[in-house]
Amino acid sequence: MLYLNPKHMLNTRYQYLIPNFFCRTLSFANSFFPFSIKEWNKLDPSLTSNVSLSNFRNTLLKSVRPTPNSVYGACDPQGVILLTRLRVGLSHLREHKFKHSFNDTINPLCPCNMEIESTSHFFLHCLNFVTQRLDLMNELIALKPNLQNLDEKSLTNILLFGSKGFDLELNSKILKLSINFILCTKRFEQPLL
Repeated sequence: MLYLNPKHMLNTRYQYLIPNFFCRTLSFANSFFPFSIKEWNKLDPSLTSNVSLSNFRNTLLKSVRPTPNSVYGACDPQGVILLTRLRVGLSHLREHKFKHSFNDTINPLCPCNMEIESTSHFFLHCLNFVTQRLDLMNELIALKPNLQNLDEKSLTNILLFGSKGFDLELNSKILKLSINFILCTKRFEQPLL
């Protein structure tokens, strides 16, 4: 049963608020119950007034979970793992490791010394993977010739996620080319430590 705040028995947005604990210390304020109460009170009243537990859970999960990005039927488990790491910014690339303060990464500069080793640099510019990139771009242009006219950010996003404007078959082929490029570079063979 939901707690009804006696001060706000009228049908108002404050009806389902739970009174906060008095916290003398910061560690108690950050403990489970005081923290949970603060988070509950931040929720939208339409969510907290939900009578059904399953409706509450489903509505809450929709607002918290990100929309999954399709891999369009790619069947290479290792390739999909590496592609996902690039998508979320948690890969072996120095920019990603530098952002997350890995001990072995003192700067985000690529080993080719050209620029920061970002996802777009890896796919489009790194001097260490010229041959693999040439194969990728030739096959990509054979699939969809106007992709070569896109800016870096758009092309990188298509290589990572596909495009809603493309059909399933084209997106599948593009992501398989991306995974093949990732695996052929052997950039991600070492354990991510």
